[in-house]
Amino acid sequence: MKKKNNKSSKEIKSKMQPTLSEYLEGLSKRYKLHYNVETNKLISEKKIDIYAISVLEHYRHVLTKKIQIDRYQEKEIIFVQGFEQFVDDRIINDFSQFLINITRELVIPSFEVMSHTINGIIVSAQGFSQEAIAITQRFRYGKTFVLGIKGWCDIRLLLIDLKQSCVYCNPKGKEIASVYNFKKELGGGKKQSVIN
Repeated sequence: MKKKNNKSSKEIKSKMQPTLSEYLEGLSKRYKLHYNVETNKLISEKKIDIYAISVLEHYRHVLTKKIQIDRYQEKEIIFVQGFEQFVDDRIINDFSQFLINITRELVIPSFEVMSHTINGIIVSAQGFSQEAIAITQRFRYGKTFVLGIKGWCDIRLLLIDLKQSCVYCNPKGKEIASVYNFKKELGGGKKQSVIN
């Protein structure tokens, strides 16, 4: 005799989709492997749920590691903001302007730092408006300093929709969107993909 499954489809779906706090906690744990992480940080009067920074140093050597030809750094900074409610274009415009302004504060051109990458990530439990998605997909910011001699800076903007299990991004965000993609198969064997 077969046992009947009493779980409703709503219960099954809720187990597949993490809550906002679960998703943010999972991101924070993953970031801690490679980044210095701070949570619930106030930056330029904006509450950021996760702030993470990584500095990679590259060296070129001659004969031994003591004799260095040159060295440079790559800095990556992540700002994650989570919302329980539906996110509209106003929030996206505000967040993208925050990223541009914070870039002007944090990025100091130098011969030692080759690249700065700012990742702005908005996570929503209830999804995003079509205008918010369109603004994100059109968003571009890149700047070189002294023709690239003192490095460059790029901004990646990603929207993570927990309700629809989708990731939306700007063109530069395609580089990392697969990291945030939902790696599960839905009914019928369909895999969720990154929408850019």
